[in-house]
Parts: sequence; C-alpha cells; structure tokens
Amino acid sequence: MGEFEEIVLLTVALLYGKAYGVAILDEIEDRLSRHVSIGSLQTVLVRLEKKGQLVSKLGEATSIRGGKRSDFLPSQNWANKS
Repeated sequence: MGEFEEIVLLTVALLYGKAYGVAILDEIEDRLSRHVSIGSLQTVLVRLEKKGQLVSKLGEATSIRGGKRSDFLPSQNWANKS
C-alpha cells in the first residue's frame, strides 16, 4: 500500500460515518498541510474500494448540495490487506 492510500484509508477511518470526498480532502489538507487534488483522491478511493479495503454507500441528497454523495467506510478486513 502506498503512502497516499494509507493516508486516505486512515482519514476515512477517522471520519467514520462522515467520510465523503470533500470531507476527506479537507481533513487531509488540514492535518497534513498538504494540497490534494479531488481527482487524485477519487482515484485512490476507487482503487481502495476495488481492493476491498473500503466500501461506499450513497447518502441522501440535500437542498444545498443537490445530488447524492458517496460516503466511504473501511471494510471489515481493511487492516488485513496490503
């Protein structure tokens, strides 16, 4: 697992239940003072989901944001994969 994948996975665990793209992005940038593009984040989220380390579910739409968001959660076996 690469450094950025590990950072994203740990951030998703930290934000458990509230881990969606922008929240993950903001948390990484705030804690690490590191700029992250939304494209690189989305690429890693998809990769981690394909590896079985994350699961995603569609959340509800809001009147402010509009469309539904994807919330991410660590899978049950995320610590056992590399």
